[in-house]
Amino acid sequence: MKSSLPVCHIILAAGILLSTGLRAAQILPDAPDKVTPLTVGSAAPTGVLTTTDGPYNLGEAIARKPTILVFYRANWCGLGKRALAELRDNASIYEAIGFQIIAVSVDTPESLRPAIEKNRVNYTLLSDRGLSLASAYGIAFRAPKELVSSYARKGISLPSIPDEGGASGLLIPTVFIVDRHGIIRWVYSDPQKNPTSHELLAAAMKART
Repeated sequence: MKSSLPVCHIILAAGILLSTGLRAAQILPDAPDKVTPLTVGSAAPTGVLTTTDGPYNLGEAIARKPTILVFYRANWCGLGKRALAELRDNASIYEAIGFQIIAVSVDTPESLRPAIEKNRVNYTLLSDRGLSLASAYGIAFRAPKELVSSYARKGISLPSIPDEGGASGLLIPTVFIVDRHGIIRWVYSDPQKNPTSHELLAAAMKART
């Protein structure tokens, strides 16, 4: 899935307090090709999520430093693991040009630490188990029952979506670049691939101006 701008879908949050840009009580789309990610120039939704150390205020973090905000499905996702590794390997470069990396997934808070240790992550991971944040960014969708069953046969439990009758959800892997004023400057969303390191670095350099 492509748009006129590079766009990459990312995470669905649970039980978090969201502020700017939260879309009012919505029914999530029932297929990945029906999602509508927030676009460049939009206000970035924020809220209090969970890290390995407890609550994490995303809005305060974004106000301190320009952010590469990465939504990946979970630590069981091969595409997500590759994204975590590429970000880890280039974290010092992004830091040198003034950016922080924050990655969000539907992993439970308890599973974040094993993911950090296994992938040698050197940046912040957040849990969005209930898909609230991903929903606010327009990258969450209701997983069809057959897809839920397919994952279940692999031992993977997809997160339930609050207030949607017990439906389970997923996200489209997405990367947003957000400036210190909370405005989205770049979007890349694709269910099959991550942006290349070159694409992401070029976008970050351009967003500094």
